[in-house]
Amino acid sequence: MRARVLVVLAVTGCHVVTQSETLRPERTERIRRADAAHPAPPALVLTTTGELRFIEALRCATDEVVARTRTIEIATRPNLATFVVGAIATSIGGVLVVRAVADRELAPFGYPGIALAGGGLPLAIGPWIGNGVERRAARDAPPVRRPGPDEPCGERPLAARSAVIHAGTIEMYGSIAGDGRFAISPFALVDAFDATVGPPPPLDLRATLDDGRAIAAIIDRAALAAAAPAFLARGAGVDMHVEPLRLVPDLVPGLRARVVDGPSVQLVVTLRNDGPGPAWAVRGHIVAPAVPAIDGRVVYIGAVANGATLNRELRIPISDAAAGALRGAVDISVELRDAHGTAPTTPARFRGSL
Repeated sequence: MRARVLVVLAVTGCHVVTQSETLRPERTERIRRADAAHPAPPALVLTTTGELRFIEALRCATDEVVARTRTIEIATRPNLATFVVGAIATSIGGVLVVRAVADRELAPFGYPGIALAGGGLPLAIGPWIGNGVERRAARDAPPVRRPGPDEPCGERPLAARSAVIHAGTIEMYGSIAGDGRFAISPFALVDAFDATVGPPPPLDLRATLDDGRAIAAIIDRAALAAAAPAFLARGAGVDMHVEPLRLVPDLVPGLRARVVDGPSVQLVVTLRNDGPGPAWAVRGHIVAPAVPAIDGRVVYIGAVANGATLNRELRIPISDAAAGALRGAVDISVELRDAHGTAPTTPARFRGSL
């Protein structure tokens, strides 16, 4: 009877079976909430065509939908209690068998010893057989929806009519179009022809809008170099192509200046080429340290044929305050440059009242 009980324990109690459920994220889908767009701080950027543009970048709130997979794990582990019972029964049975052998008769200890050893051995061994973890796929769990990070979702023009942009001590005053474009290109300050030869220094700008908002921006040298060819092809308005130097030109410059309605400063650069050869990619750099509204500007002149005379006008919008400051005597000069370094080193100058 005792042996039969041990066999039943061996069959039913050798293992402990536990079942657990595991949820694992399978994939995450980010869904943009278009009705939750909000503007980032205003920014001043450079377009690929060489224009400055005031914008508000938009950011949208998102939701993350996480799909989950449910897995059921069935773990079978040894029942240590059964092992202990089996080990004890096997040990006692072994002792009784040894004693019966020593007495050279099975009665009265041999038969019980054989029964205990035979029933305890499966209990001691059984818990260590058939263990492991079985994983079964179950029906997928419902997805989890949670707030996600904001992400860019477009841009819109900044609502403003005009701005004053400072680059160091230089000042640019201009209007802002409905699409955010500023009336003056950064290549009014950066020589676009030089930018196609080698990357120019970065342009550190500080803008003040007509409503008092302030914006700081740094236009890096790579962006300026990339936009310069498009500006020269479209924005400069003159032919800036270059041909090999065969005959040396002889440029004779002149400069006139006045304040016109707008208000604006009208600079007229006059160039006469007395040399036997044409000049290529000619441009003038305006120098007027005492007049931040016009200092540092670049006027693009282009090719000047031998024997030709050109008048190139540069009109610079200025604020009313700057116009008032220009009523006194001013000193303005224009330094010429060309593709082959043949321009005169002596600048043309204007001294007088505007």
